[in-house]
Amino acid sequence: MKMLAIVGSMRKKGSTNRVIRSVLESAKKTNPQIKTKVLQMSDLKVEPCRACYDRCSEEPYKCVIEDDDLEKVFQEMKSSQAVVIGSPLYFKIPSRLTAFMERLAALSYFYERRGFKEPHPLNEKPCGLVAVSGGDDPRTVLEQLLNFALSLKMTPIFLKYYPYYGVAGKGKIEKDEDLNPIGNARILGKLLAKAMESSSERSSRHRG
Repeated sequence: MKMLAIVGSMRKKGSTNRVIRSVLESAKKTNPQIKTKVLQMSDLKVEPCRACYDRCSEEPYKCVIEDDDLEKVFQEMKSSQAVVIGSPLYFKIPSRLTAFMERLAALSYFYERRGFKEPHPLNEKPCGLVAVSGGDDPRTVLEQLLNFALSLKMTPIFLKYYPYYGVAGKGKIEKDEDLNPIGNARILGKLLAKAMESSSERSSRHRG
């Protein structure tokens, strides 16, 4: 089983990456069979959406822009049993992650508009969300990540702790006692691991 993490920050050693690493470590501790992979948006080339809606998803989930890394990331998402997406609060979400989200959301929308009958490629895939900020409220980032996950028909994993629909952190994350990002990241990792196991069991029953 593979868990993919997409780090939206342009800083590879920043707070977003540290919180996501805690999610992955917790998942692997819960189930040692889980393999993890991290994609840094700072290493990827993702062009902005060109709004060419007459051609968007003309082939299922196929973008007309082919000379960047969008398809590479999408294939990694499809081949993973769970996805973690994290972003810092810039203004609002980093531009490269925004471009990535816009294009996949457009492909999803036009997949439906064109009447394709097969389930979405990421349908019901467990998804964990992470948002951090230097001092402002990171909930707006979580809300945008949540809308993105839902638009792709993934299943976001909710927590029983504020802000509920993901892990949030503010300021020095190791000292953030209010949002408890490291502690909640570990909880999210466990929940994702269990969701992956349940999904795998359902798939085995269907194949049987």
